[in-house]
Amino acid sequence: MCDTLHLGEEESLFLRCASLLHDIGHGPFSHTLESILRNSLDVDHIDLTGKLIFGDYKIFHDFEEQFVESKTVSEILEEYNVEKTVITEMIQGGETTPSFLSQLINGAIDVDQLDYLLRDSYYTGVAYGMFDLERLLQTLEIYNGEIAVSRKGVGVIENILMARALMYSSVYFHKTVRIAELMLSKTIELTEDITPIDFFKMTDAEFITSLREKGDFQREIVTRLKYRNLFKQAYMLPPYQLDEEKKETLIKLNNVDFRREKEREFEETLGIPRGYIIIDAPSNELHQSEPRLLRTNIPIIEQGEKKSLEEFTPVADAIRMRAIPDWIVMVICDEKQREKVSKHTEEILFN
Repeated sequence: MCDTLHLGEEESLFLRCASLLHDIGHGPFSHTLESILRNSLDVDHIDLTGKLIFGDYKIFHDFEEQFVESKTVSEILEEYNVEKTVITEMIQGGETTPSFLSQLINGAIDVDQLDYLLRDSYYTGVAYGMFDLERLLQTLEIYNGEIAVSRKGVGVIENILMARALMYSSVYFHKTVRIAELMLSKTIELTEDITPIDFFKMTDAEFITSLREKGDFQREIVTRLKYRNLFKQAYMLPPYQLDEEKKETLIKLNNVDFRREKEREFEETLGIPRGYIIIDAPSNELHQSEPRLLRTNIPIIEQGEKKSLEEFTPVADAIRMRAIPDWIVMVICDEKQREKVSKHTEEILFN
């Protein structure tokens, strides 16, 4: 990428550092538990990444510090005279000079997405995320300090936008994947003696081991996940069935406290044990965790003139209109309660 765009030595160093560091703020299971961090502390993994870069946050516990001999990220960047502010701005999608630096890390088409789409497509064994990377590199250019694509690259941009949308609907937000994530999140919500910032310092294995020791419910959920004995969908409302009457409730369901109130109403009304029913209204969470899904504003350069992608293809508009995931509300529960929950969901949820 650096060679393709003829970047200078300093710009290449910035891009390499930001590429390596952009996700260091993730906790166990990556995006799965990020909504808990956002709801409880009003921060996300990008905020924590910035704190790690500046040395304001440590990923190890205090008692571990005496055993840590390696340098911190902040110390290494200082050693190589890398401007931490520039790296942080690139990762957060802030204003950088030139603009293409942040666009390459956090933009409509950035190196992070190019990497994870191809890699995840390969390792999941699906073809949805595949695109012609070599063709993209041939058509990528810098125009007035911004990342752009030449006219002959419109086809590969269409391919990438479609690949991104299909990977989210078919892999990242697949119904079964989502159910497993919701179950894992529920264990944290119902664990009183652990704070989100504590578990964000753990590895995946440490997190699962810790959960097993927190109580019977947590142990059961971890075991269910291990053996893929998941909760089942009892109710699903697709976008095309949303009417004005239900829209008001949907807006309220975007608030986590309202969702929890409704879950307790299900539990009390139907005699369901605490934690065994979960309401999912994912639209806000999806676009908070991956705001780039709606970004399709990729400049196209034709005969030296900057134009919008929409002038060449309807794909960008279609992507923005396409619903991800296939539901706007889903209610899941233990299979033993499925029939009862399915029967009473409409009256409890929308009244």
